Amino acid sequence: MSNDGQGSWSTLNASLEDIATENGTDLLTPQDGFDYELSPYHIAKILIYIFILLISIFGIIGNGTVIWFLGFCMKRNPFTTFILHLAAADIGTLICLFPFSIINLLRSFLYLPPYMDKIVTLVYILFFFMYNTGQYLLTAISMDRCVSVVFPLWHRCHRPPHFSTLVCATIWIISFLLTAINLIASIFNILPYIIFYLLLMNAILCLPLMTVSTLVLFIKVYFRSQQRKKGKALTAILLALLFFLFLAFPLTCIYLFIFSPPFIDYNVGSVLISVGFLCSCLNSSINPLIYFLIGRNKRARSRESMKVILRKLFKEEENCSEEQEVPVQTQM
Repeated sequence: MSNDGQGSWSTLNASLEDIATENGTDLLTPQDGFDYELSPYHIAKILIYIFILLISIFGIIGNGTVIWFLGFCMKRNPFTTFILHLAAADIGTLICLFPFSIINLLRSFLYLPPYMDKIVTLVYILFFFMYNTGQYLLTAISMDRCVSVVFPLWHRCHRPPHFSTLVCATIWIISFLLTAINLIASIFNILPYIIFYLLLMNAILCLPLMTVSTLVLFIKVYFRSQQRKKGKALTAILLALLFFLFLAFPLTCIYLFIFSPPFIDYNVGSVLISVGFLCSCLNSSINPLIYFLIGRNKRARSRESMKVILRKLFKEEENCSEEQEVPVQTQM
């Protein structure tokens, strides 16, 4: 097989094929001919992309519901501003994974025109745009919540009024600039290697901050009795952080592992990347479920609407902050 990446389903697979060719690994794709049997690797990828499609549907509905209620049905506060932007990044990730999975399923059985490679590459770049944005937003949320429990009075009184909006806007701008770099890299056929260094930078910067913030939140909430009244709101954030570390971050680990020497078998690497996409899909779909399960009243006999659950969950943070400020003002 030639090194021009022809027959690959994305720029990533093209680069995997190039490295595999250099290592003397022969591989077969659907475009090489249709008289072949599906290998266990192909079957595994087909099943994975089917799961991604099914999960994406529910995730898009869930995140869309959160965006609708927080954006149009509730008065926003600094906390819900972060959650709204996180839901937008998650739904963007799922929207990218949906056509990405469909194209890869079709490629397993049909011959698709060459221009589909360009479309897949574009979707691939947009996916990492949303993936990185969600990672940066969750890092910012974890640090903001960490400061709110460690220095509650300072966080309430000295925090700039539009701080959340400014942080979210800055994150979207940074992610957009990184995406522009990826677009330029795709022109010179070095996209996977640029993404490798971007993900490496993200792992070095975001993972330690997110891990430390998660530990601090866990200790302050569950081992300090005076903080237990804030359990619901912070529990939702803690769960979102933990699910990101266990579901979304593996894609970064897999990508860094595959493109670090020594290179593993192409088929194994391709399946691992698919598993990484599945984990990212699960992570982007699970946050609305977390909000629903944590925010609902388990003792209520009648079913609460999603709007009521979100209002109770996200208003809790604002109410608790006001309660913390009152005693201090009384002493003064």
